[in-house]
Amino acid sequence: MNRKYKYSFIALFIALFTMQTVASTTVSIENVFVEPNGNVTASIMINNVTNLGVADIYLTFNQTVVHVSGANNSDFDFLHAVINNSTGVARIGAFQMSSPGLNGNVKFADVMMNAVGPTGKESVLNLTITELKEVSTPETSIYATVDNGTFVIINPPEPPTTLSNTTGMFWINWAWTGGSNSDFVDVNINGAWVENCTKQYYNSTYSPHATRTISLRGYNSSLNKYSAYVNQTTTIPNHDPVAIPESAHYHNNVGSTYPCKVVFNASASYDPDGSITNYYWDLGDGTSGTGALVEHIYSSWNWNGTGYDPFIVSLTVTDDLNPSIDHTISIPVNVYIAGDANGDGEVDIFDATMVGLEWDKACESGGWIDRSDRADLNNDCVIDIFDAVIIGANWEYTAY
Repeated sequence: MNRKYKYSFIALFIALFTMQTVASTTVSIENVFVEPNGNVTASIMINNVTNLGVADIYLTFNQTVVHVSGANNSDFDFLHAVINNSTGVARIGAFQMSSPGLNGNVKFADVMMNAVGPTGKESVLNLTITELKEVSTPETSIYATVDNGTFVIINPPEPPTTLSNTTGMFWINWAWTGGSNSDFVDVNINGAWVENCTKQYYNSTYSPHATRTISLRGYNSSLNKYSAYVNQTTTIPNHDPVAIPESAHYHNNVGSTYPCKVVFNASASYDPDGSITNYYWDLGDGTSGTGALVEHIYSSWNWNGTGYDPFIVSLTVTDDLNPSIDHTISIPVNVYIAGDANGDGEVDIFDATMVGLEWDKACESGGWIDRSDRADLNNDCVIDIFDAVIIGANWEYTAY
């Protein structure tokens, strides 16, 4: 490369580098969103500038969508705006009376704008630089690019709709349909914020019978605005207690003459979300009892002409909540005449045989299998001479 071309290349490189450096200054106006008939402020910025002294900028807009009402809050010492909303033009001029000039990112003006068009309309906010100069003598122009903005009219966020809930023993699930123009739903429980929710439900666990109030509102990030709240109060309902009546002996003898005590046990009963406060037994023969354990001696039996009908014993349990909930379950309890082991209505050799076959057996955990239960005539959980005595004392007695 000869010397002439070498110097030309260097000069071109310096010129291009200088243009790139100067072109880094940008004049911009932000995008703005506003409700119908609403007001908003948009900033015009002059970024990455050095020794700025004078600026004269046109802002043009669609006058059927937006009007400009003023300009203020400039970093310049002096600012003046001439606004013509009938033509959609605002000319804004500013200069720096003090020295040195402005540097870095400079706020040219905050422009106040009003929405005059309907929802869904928008307007380009178009910037045109008439003058941008340094504080110097003579004045030096500053090269800059522009970054136009957009003015958009949108409806405000709506609150969620169709708010509903389902409950379990220890949880509440709320579900809803998101309101229009909402980016997310602000979720509050009992007045405390818990989540910004983009899904359309919220689940949480609570103690039994808890009461919680959920408050929801939609949020639109473009408007930086929340909707009104929608509220719902939910109480986890009381769940039924579970009655579990048990009898160690389902085959019993009348015990008014010869001892035969029936023991009823409700200790397996439970309340899934609390505790049981009352046990009530209807013993089926016109008598009743209370408590988890009840002992009873039957003085009668039910003979229907061909066999025994059982007494229907009912257990009702009550939980600890006010108002309380009851739950009732019934079991059959067979009562035969004294000495009738096989339940055929007669005391005879067949009953003695059954006792003999089960002789010396003892029940475990307070209960019997069926034939041993029948042979234990006095319900003492041992099959022995005392059961045989009852048969002998009542030989040939009948239930009819």
